[in-house]
Amino acid sequence: MKIFLAMLAPLLWGTTYAIVSSEFVGWSPFALSVWRALPAGLLLLLLKPTFPKLSELPALLLIGFLNIALFFGLLFAAAMQIPSTLVGVGMVALPVVGLAIMGIFHQVKPSIIQLISALVLISCSAYLFITSSVPVSLTAVLLLVGAMTALIGGSVVAKHVMKKIHWWKLLTWKLIFGGLILIPMAYWEMSFSGKSFVTAIPTNAEQWAAMIWLTVGLTSVAYGAYIYTIPMISTNELSFFGTLNPILAMVLGATLMGESFSTIQVSIMGIMVVSNLIAQLIEYRKKLPTEQVIIDY
Repeated sequence: MKIFLAMLAPLLWGTTYAIVSSEFVGWSPFALSVWRALPAGLLLLLLKPTFPKLSELPALLLIGFLNIALFFGLLFAAAMQIPSTLVGVGMVALPVVGLAIMGIFHQVKPSIIQLISALVLISCSAYLFITSSVPVSLTAVLLLVGAMTALIGGSVVAKHVMKKIHWWKLLTWKLIFGGLILIPMAYWEMSFSGKSFVTAIPTNAEQWAAMIWLTVGLTSVAYGAYIYTIPMISTNELSFFGTLNPILAMVLGATLMGESFSTIQVSIMGIMVVSNLIAQLIEYRKKLPTEQVIIDY
């Protein structure tokens, strides 16, 4: 059962980019993020009411800002400009951002295998973005990198906070606070950014179904299952299951979304996944800290 729950969240998250790019074209990324975060947090609060102490508020607000407001907003902004398959490609390269952050802020020196894996991931990602049949702007790539940086930064903080705050309370209130922080961000983007967006309310049954899936399935259920299983499985298992998210995103993009890729491009995607897994396995066997350890939340 624990293995199923650990696999459930990454598999569900793998559908996110396809849904965003197909059902919410023209939406404000931050308005869409409000929909994903705030109702999901309120649903968890309704299912199990739990309220933070005054001393817990600063940490919860910081995690909500990094892990939810910034991560959701930047990720959706990137997903609306980049083919969903390439968003998956970018997320496979998440360990590279992790290595950089650990090196800069924690003086953790990467091993040779980590450096080799990072070089492979960067080279492959660059090739896929450059050779994409759909032009990818530098701005979109920077948005994706920013989203990954916010995710890792929030995860580092959350790992420390989880020692003192129950996971349900942490999840509930980071979603609620993140959603509340997103409201003025969404209002500014829609009113003063000079960009034109469609209404921030679903307009048909298909969009409402997609929104419910995004809020309940991909947020309340997926995040709940993921955090619940963290203490029950090893970091190696967690890291391995985490690769299912970008893998499924790439598969859905190349099939259901009809995004066209050559045999060489598909092979390079496979090389990225294998390189990432091999690096994790070697580091795990050496019992050394890997960049994935900080992303297990």
